[in-house]
Amino acid sequence: MENPYKDMITINALMRGGIIPENVRQELCSGWMGVGYINCYDCLEGRSSLISKPPVKSFLEEMAAFFGGDAAEHTFGCRAAQYAVMRTIADLPEKTMDYCNTIIIDPHSHYTTNIAAEMNHLIVTEPSHTGYPEYLYYPEAFEEKIKEVKKKTKLLPSLVVVTHVDPYYGNLAPVREIGEICEKYEVPYMVNAAYTGGIMPINMKAIKCDFLTVSAHKSMASLAPLGFLITNYKWAKEAFAISRARPSWTGRIFGKKIPNIFGCSIGGLPLISGMLSLPHVKKRVENWDEEIKKINAFVEDMEKIPDVMLLGQNPHRHHLLHFETPRFWEISKTHRKKGFFLAAGMVERGVVGLHRGMSKHIKISVYGLTDEEIARVRDTFYELAEFKPQD
Repeated sequence: MENPYKDMITINALMRGGIIPENVRQELCSGWMGVGYINCYDCLEGRSSLISKPPVKSFLEEMAAFFGGDAAEHTFGCRAAQYAVMRTIADLPEKTMDYCNTIIIDPHSHYTTNIAAEMNHLIVTEPSHTGYPEYLYYPEAFEEKIKEVKKKTKLLPSLVVVTHVDPYYGNLAPVREIGEICEKYEVPYMVNAAYTGGIMPINMKAIKCDFLTVSAHKSMASLAPLGFLITNYKWAKEAFAISRARPSWTGRIFGKKIPNIFGCSIGGLPLISGMLSLPHVKKRVENWDEEIKKINAFVEDMEKIPDVMLLGQNPHRHHLLHFETPRFWEISKTHRKKGFFLAAGMVERGVVGLHRGMSKHIKISVYGLTDEEIARVRDTFYELAEFKPQD
């Protein structure tokens, strides 16, 4: 079975941050493809995060430092990292009389954030956003929600969750300002950096968050499914607490396993790819300012097409772009392929990643592409829109 898209330009916003460097691909194929549990030959502790050969333990220490945290564990994707946070927080009302089981989540959160809360029987409340066309929300709304919860329950919410950049409009949230509010009220604070960790510089201490969740395959040039939970010394004791279970008949103990990450987390190629890609990721975040300039230049070119407009923040502050595209919607009404004409036309011209069947709205990314590749993507949209810049 062959990948039909391997030589095409990928503009899928979920994929651009996960493009694996060529040297990492070669090393994975040449030295790490032999067996599923490839990192476990020299495991002595019974938990992959404690392995020293390959240096998983020191890699996680490096990861924590990279994001300004104190401790990190790798997880089964970012959703498992979020689950670990929610599981930790779910115990908070039992440990202190100051907090209730209500948490505040931003209105653009990924569905996995809400599922993690639901699985841990947490009640979710949301602040509002401004609606079309920017869909913004402001720090003050979170302070109002904290006060609202306190008034209703006589207790503080046990967690505030903010999606650093949302998966719908690519808006960059005011995470530091919200962090300052959480610090003021002493409410634990989680930032979901699934679309930003490894793309742009992030320092947990600077944005004042207690938990940072990261998706390696979305934003750290790694194979799926791999994520990370980074936290501080205070919360590491809770989030990464080891098992205390002892079955009644056998009396077995699982003293090195971490229940919140299902004991021992994912190993094999995803973990190895994350380790190999970290130097590349560290280097590329330094170029974020240049990337964002290229992204906004592309936005300007796209908006030259009649009836095409970027939704969300403009100028944009992230690589995920959501365009409203009535021009393509009108073409689809008379095209023999209907709404599928746009994605199909892009593929025919060597560009892949648009959601098939969508023409009224599109989400794309040109992050990490060369100037020549970006121009090719732009010109392909121009061609399909039957638009010439000189018009």
